[in-house]
Amino acid sequence: MTDTFVAPRARTGEELAELDRRHLLHPFTPVGVSEQLMIVSGQGCEVTDAHGRSYLDGRSGQYNATLGYGHPRVLATLREQSAKLMTYALLGASNEAAVLLAAKLAELYGEPLTHSLFCNSGSEANEAAIRIVRMYHAMRGQPDRTTVLSLAEGYHGTTIAMSALTASPLLWSGCGPLPGGFAHVPTPRCVACAGGAAHDECVVPGPEALEEAILAQGAERVAAFIVEPVLGVGGIRPLPDGYLRAVREICDRHGVLLILDEITTGLGRTGAWFAHQREGIRPDVITTAKGLTSGYVPFAAVTMTSTVAEAFAGDPMLGGLRHGHTTSGHALGAAVALTVLDVLADGVVANAAAAGERLCGRLAERLGGLPGVREVRGVGLLAAVEFDSFVQATQVVAACRANGVIVRSEGTVLSVAPPLIVTAEQVDRIVDALHAAVLATDPAPAA
Repeated sequence: MTDTFVAPRARTGEELAELDRRHLLHPFTPVGVSEQLMIVSGQGCEVTDAHGRSYLDGRSGQYNATLGYGHPRVLATLREQSAKLMTYALLGASNEAAVLLAAKLAELYGEPLTHSLFCNSGSEANEAAIRIVRMYHAMRGQPDRTTVLSLAEGYHGTTIAMSALTASPLLWSGCGPLPGGFAHVPTPRCVACAGGAAHDECVVPGPEALEEAILAQGAERVAAFIVEPVLGVGGIRPLPDGYLRAVREICDRHGVLLILDEITTGLGRTGAWFAHQREGIRPDVITTAKGLTSGYVPFAAVTMTSTVAEAFAGDPMLGGLRHGHTTSGHALGAAVALTVLDVLADGVVANAAAAGERLCGRLAERLGGLPGVREVRGVGLLAAVEFDSFVQATQVVAACRANGVIVRSEGTVLSVAPPLIVTAEQVDRIVDALHAAVLATDPAPAA
C-alpha cells in the first residue's frame, strides 16, 4: 500500500488481460476463462477491443446500452449536469433533475402510477419494491401480508432476497440461509418442450397456478406477485397472450399487489415503451433500470400508484417511506435518464418496433429448422435461439464473435438484443452471422 497516487498509464491488451486475471472478479463467469473480450471503446452499435478489433454488439452490453455508445445528446448531458450538480441527497432535501424525472415517469405511465423512488440497480429496485409492498400492507392494518410470489424461472436480481425469488440454485446455492416469505409459481411453459422430450400434447401451467399458490399460502398472507412480462435470464420467454390480464384480475380478487419487473423489457426493448402495455393493464408497482439511463450511469426506478405511495404518510415510526440510499435520486443519473427518455421519444421506440419485427422474422426464417435449433422466439429487439445442446450454443457464440458479432448465451439459449438504434443492415448482419455459425457447428457434440 502506498500513500502516493500514480495515474494509470496506457496498457497493452496483453497487460490488461494479465491484470484482469490477477485482480478482477467477473459476475457469473468461470474463473480463468481465456480469450475474454477486453472492450476499450464504443461508437453507435459497435465496440472495439484492446487489440483494435471492432464488433457489432448484438447484446447491448448487458441489455442496457439501448442507445448504443457515444450518443452525443447523452454525452452532452453528462458534461453539463456533472459541472452543474452531480448529486444531492433526497433525505430532507431535493434536486431539480430527480424532481423532473419523477414527473416525467408519471406522465409516461399515466394515472395512477404517479410516485417514484430512485436507486442504483435493478436488484435494488426489486428489493425496494418488496419492502414497499410489505410496508404498504402493514400501514393498512394487514401486517401478516408478507409473502411474495414469483415465477419459478423468473429472475429479479442477485441480492439475498432477490435470490429467494428464483428456484435456480445457481443464485442461492452456498449463500443460505435464504430469507423466508417467498414462494414460487409454476412458469407458463411446457416442461416437456423445455427438456426436448417427446410428447403428444403440451401442458402449460396457466394463470390459475397463481391463484392456486395464493390460496395455498393463504390469501391473507400474500403481499404481492412479481413477474417479468418477458422472462429474461429464464430464456427470453414472452408470457402467453392474456396471461398478465388474468394475473391482474386474480391479484385484484385476493387483495394482492402486482409488481411488474420491466428492468430488461421496459423503455423500448420490446418495441413498445413498456412490455405490459401490450396487455392493456396497469401494475401497482413497476421497476425499471438498464435502459432508463442506457448504461451511461447506474440508475433505477421503482414507480408505484398514488394509493401505495400515500399509505406511508401513516407510518407511526416516521410518517414516510423508511427506505432509500445515499444516491437515491442521483442528479447526474436523473438528468441522463431525462435525456434518454427524450431520445427514445424521438423515433427510437418506433425504430425498435420495426427493427424488432425484422430481427424476429428473419431469425425464424433463416434459423428455424436448422440442425440443433429447438426454437426461435422473441418480441421486439429481445430474441432467443434455443439449441438442443449447451455445447452448440457456446460454439455459435464463439463463431459469431470470430465473425465480428457479439451475442450471448445462457445454458442452451442464445439471446440477441442489439441497441434500439440498430439499423436494418445491422440486423441482417447479426442474422447472417448466426446462420453461418449454426451451419458451421455441431448440433450433437459427443458427450
